[in-house]
Amino acid sequence: MGKTIGRLGVDTWLLPDLLSTDGLLTALAAEFELDVAPEYEARVVYADSFDWRLYQQGYLLHCHGASWTLCHGNSGEVIAQQDGPELHTSCFARDFPLGKLRELLEPVLGIRCLLSLAAIQLRSRRIRILNRDQKIVAVIEIQQSVAVDDERCYRLLRLFGVRGHEGEQESVRRILAEVGVSETVSPLICFEDACLVKGRRPLDYRQKFMLELNGDETALEAMTRIYLALLDTITRNMPGVFADYDPEFLHDLRVAIRRTRSGLNLVQRVLPASVSSRFSRIFRRLGVITGPTRNLDVYLLAQDDYFKRLPAFLRPGLQEFFTELGHKRQAEQKKMVRMLRTRKNEAFLNAWRQALKRHDRQPADLADLPVRELADRIILKRYKRVMRNGRVLDAATPDAEVHRLRLQCKKLRYVIELFGSLYPKQQLKIMTRQLRKLQDILGSFNDLSVQQEMLRQSLITLAAESPRKLDQAAALGGLLQSLFQEQEALRSRFARAFARFGNQKTVALAHKLFRKRRNPVFAT
Repeated sequence: MGKTIGRLGVDTWLLPDLLSTDGLLTALAAEFELDVAPEYEARVVYADSFDWRLYQQGYLLHCHGASWTLCHGNSGEVIAQQDGPELHTSCFARDFPLGKLRELLEPVLGIRCLLSLAAIQLRSRRIRILNRDQKIVAVIEIQQSVAVDDERCYRLLRLFGVRGHEGEQESVRRILAEVGVSETVSPLICFEDACLVKGRRPLDYRQKFMLELNGDETALEAMTRIYLALLDTITRNMPGVFADYDPEFLHDLRVAIRRTRSGLNLVQRVLPASVSSRFSRIFRRLGVITGPTRNLDVYLLAQDDYFKRLPAFLRPGLQEFFTELGHKRQAEQKKMVRMLRTRKNEAFLNAWRQALKRHDRQPADLADLPVRELADRIILKRYKRVMRNGRVLDAATPDAEVHRLRLQCKKLRYVIELFGSLYPKQQLKIMTRQLRKLQDILGSFNDLSVQQEMLRQSLITLAAESPRKLDQAAALGGLLQSLFQEQEALRSRFARAFARFGNQKTVALAHKLFRKRRNPVFAT
């Protein structure tokens, strides 16, 4: 294709209906020599993770059968081409053979799978434009695209520039304008239209909770929008949980459930007490239903780390343990899906949506309070509790007390996330960065505690079984020792992280951001 094509950006135009390809080529051939490639026709499927991880990085990935191409989204410049798996329903980066494409996909996608997001039937032809010295000065691509299951047809022309030939490219643009090529469009127009046909829109879902609140909203108006946004996250992840595409669907579902429960339990006297208590119980039940499968996901995702902790001669026993864990996870997944698919559960989610949209009930006593006043009060109260309980932790604190502080930090993080758009972004970021570090340590500490208990229970079971399980028992024992040592090291790391979180500067910032407002309606 020539040197550094696409580095200067790509212009994209909509071709006029009355302009034929032959007429266009004839106009260009009057001043340049053309090298016209054969026409290419294919059904192209675009793939990305459910949360658009490739698109966020500026990539578009598509496949034609087992042939895959990764491009820059805006320019169309090809980054990597490689054969890979056929995309029937989903696939992972690990399913690709070793090569450049897999190397690029793995760090971006992580544990998320690729899903088919859009399909286009296209006919495309590339023409290299050469000057009198037989040097390529530009490349144009003429493309006719139709989204599968749609009737709209796009005829596009893309101009790829070659560095050092800007003057000749201006002549190409002049010729295009003379034959009526003047309507510029987004290079992603076909892709975006094909996504809409499938009910998707680029960046229509992200893992991070993002909702812009208006400081003039009442507490009821703001919380209603928050709960509806979380409900949307729950319902959108359900199909992925049922199909078991990747572990992040269940993770996102559970986070939305926990955030909803936290809102109902921490932001009180905004919804009627009867509504809050009823739906808090039901969301708790959903948490219980989805918990066992998620716990097993966490263990299985840590498999590589577990193997690295053990010497080679103990690893075969650990492999047998994880094989059994995988079978158990499959059984728990099927059980969970049966419970989530019930009409009772569907009716509950519908009832929750209707409850949020009702305006005829007797309002709660804080419903009309400005949301900023409510947020300040709740966040500051949670912050003080974390500070008070965190200061008394030491090396001898029982695991249960550490776990309790972890839950308090999580509640603080949730309410900050729910109301975060009400506060100055940069100042809030300073505080949340320290809180996140604290949570990471406490979360790891708790995970290690839970994992050790699970391994201990597995060892108890093994003790009553055949001596053939000796290798597995030895592997679990070695793993227990490694996890215990790491957990002990986290206690000192926590002390340092909490000292940074609770330093004078951060405390002053917290009281400035979430200043307590005197309001008689808070009196109890």
